[in-house]
Amino acid sequence: MIETRCIATAGDANYYPGVAALLRSLKRTNPEIPLIVFDGGFTVRQRNRIKRFAGVVRKEPFAGITGRGKFSYIGDTTLLKFEVAELEFDKVLFLDCDTVVLDRLENAFEIPPGRVGAVRERTALKNIFRLKDRPVLMKVLGLEWEETVINGGMFVLRPSEWKDLKGKAEDLISAFGADTFSKTKDHQLLNIIFSGKIHDLPGKYNFSPVYDEDGITEPAVIHYLEEKKPWHAGYPEKLRYREYRENVSVGDCPAILVVDGCRKIRRVSRILSRAAEGLFRKCE
Repeated sequence: MIETRCIATAGDANYYPGVAALLRSLKRTNPEIPLIVFDGGFTVRQRNRIKRFAGVVRKEPFAGITGRGKFSYIGDTTLLKFEVAELEFDKVLFLDCDTVVLDRLENAFEIPPGRVGAVRERTALKNIFRLKDRPVLMKVLGLEWEETVINGGMFVLRPSEWKDLKGKAEDLISAFGADTFSKTKDHQLLNIIFSGKIHDLPGKYNFSPVYDEDGITEPAVIHYLEEKKPWHAGYPEKLRYREYRENVSVGDCPAILVVDGCRKIRRVSRILSRAAEGLFRKCE
């Protein structure tokens, strides 16, 4: 018998601090939903910690794409999300591992047959491809290039309807070359494959502290999109750092103590700097 639903994510050793926080946030908010983590290269310790919260499936990315440009930091483990079609659940909700969940997600699973639930961004499909690649893609694929894209960091589908998901991605890479998808990798591939089949979900299910702060006051999913993540020293506190920190424990990620220390040092430094400025003004 096929299970009703699950939530999946993927990562490797570099993104473990994100995976740990995501899993803990899901257990707080959606404890009854099974969790699956695609393991793209965790350490033994990290894998054992993850198993306390989720099932672990070891996988290698189905392709290698050398990233170029602003998003070159995106590794090939992002392609592990295409493995969701092999999971034996009626519906699967995939979340990137640089997210935390603050609210219930059951309504996000309510998608019509043949559709993929996702949140749209504000840019057109053509804009996620380089200028040199657009003419041939437009000619061969015949897609609606002015259609606004989805953010591939969160989507919901029925695996039984997408058994060829990874095969479609492999065909696109074979037809147009890996470099065509070197800008944002999975994001580009998913937007072609899912084009015309999107069921629009509310923005609260894929909220960016950088781009969406003005429009959404109570996000259900916070997506830390930028290269600097909340587990990196120097991540801005105003960009929803507190929500991340509340979902990561020292046991899961001891290095968070270093990040905490750096934040305290900067805080004290700012206080001393303001005090010094006040004293200097009195001396004028």
